[in-house]
Amino acid sequence: MSNGKERVYLCTWGCQMNEHKSEGIAGVLAREGYELVDSPEEADLVIFNTCMVREKPVDKLYSEAGIIRELKQQKPDLLLGIGGCVAQALGERLFARNEAIDFVFGSSNIAEIPRLIEQARRVRQSVWKRAQPVMALDKIPDRIEELPFLRASAFQARVTITEGCSNFCSFCIVPYTTGLLRSRLPGDILREVRALADQGYQEVQLLGQNVDSYGNDLDEPEINFANLLRAMTHIDIPRVRFTSSHPQDITPNVIEVLGEKNICEHVHMAVQAGSDRVLKAMRRGYTKEQFLDLVGRIKARVPAVNITTDIIVGFPGEEERDFLETVDLVKRARFGGAYIFKYSPRPGTISYYKYRDGVPPEEKQRRLARLLELQKQITQEENVKRVGQMVEVLAEGEARGNGKLWGKTRDNKTVVFAGPRAWIGQLINVRVTDADIGGLYGEVDTSTRSHVRTLKALSVPTCQRVNVLTTSGEGQ
Repeated sequence: MSNGKERVYLCTWGCQMNEHKSEGIAGVLAREGYELVDSPEEADLVIFNTCMVREKPVDKLYSEAGIIRELKQQKPDLLLGIGGCVAQALGERLFARNEAIDFVFGSSNIAEIPRLIEQARRVRQSVWKRAQPVMALDKIPDRIEELPFLRASAFQARVTITEGCSNFCSFCIVPYTTGLLRSRLPGDILREVRALADQGYQEVQLLGQNVDSYGNDLDEPEINFANLLRAMTHIDIPRVRFTSSHPQDITPNVIEVLGEKNICEHVHMAVQAGSDRVLKAMRRGYTKEQFLDLVGRIKARVPAVNITTDIIVGFPGEEERDFLETVDLVKRARFGGAYIFKYSPRPGTISYYKYRDGVPPEEKQRRLARLLELQKQITQEENVKRVGQMVEVLAEGEARGNGKLWGKTRDNKTVVFAGPRAWIGQLINVRVTDADIGGLYGEVDTSTRSHVRTLKALSVPTCQRVNVLTTSGEGQ
């Protein structure tokens, strides 16, 4: 298809699963001879991999597509493809929204992108192009694609263990855009992780909309998330992370394996609200006290654990007393960090049709600001407790503006420290000397630094959202 000189700009919105899907898109296109570039102006092909969990990323898509439409006036051969959740949900309607869109592909149709590119080029030359939308769209995804991933890093890797979700929380669009729960077979997952270990990777992150539901669709009791994690402890890779967890599905066996060997001491589980009345309307499957009991059991098993969460303010019908229950939960749970955002009605969800979005925008903003301030205070207090500790840090890159490096601890805390760029991709022992709301700061103990193989990282240009402490959510 390609002469090796075709260039693609890949723009990603959304969670880690979307970022990993973009690695699959990059791999499919690299196999066809495309090279990744850093801007649409350099590209022959632009692909937006989209998110629909909230309204803001959808609005951003339309804004960016408008920019591409203007760019096409200077580059008439430029192609624009739309994938991800927005494509899955809106399909053919996207073409009516912006005539610059050349093709659309669904959540499980990434491998078909090369065919869509060729078809879009032919349609461009046809007088009937308006009547021939170029799409590859499974109505409800029912499979996990095997893709040739072009990974964004040579020392950290994402590995999908499930796709889809069968919980149908009332506010969530995920089951409608990504389908019901689908689990990969454990042998396939373990082979992929072993191969990554053999290549020198230092960390893998197991991905799923709800990792704790892993295996529930396979009708085999021994295939479950706890057993998968135990199998990971026998693979020679320093760190295994996972995201995201649903509180109603975390089992005692999962809690038992946390912190063992290479299983990292970080759990991201979305509470979403602290009011039992709101939690019931959200269809979350637990109460406030049940969630707090779960937090207590996890912390009792792993005192060093970092529990992070997602919270929605202004859900339909949320009154001040409900909001104050959420404030109380945050005070008692003492999360290491939280992604807090205002309720955003998503067409197609249960809450969109069942409840009126009646909380005024200014009240949503007030509640958001109060929770943000509270969580920032708690995060800073928890970070300050780490001063004086020796922590293991995986150096991930250069910190902005100060010539230092940054990386993450096993429990997912950011650490900034001085060191040469050659340390990126290595595990470093750092003594924490200071801390604030943004993270930890420290000095390297060179006498005990772990010497591990460092590989040159591949760069996958994206314009994905930046992970800021308390502004956007990840879990379900």
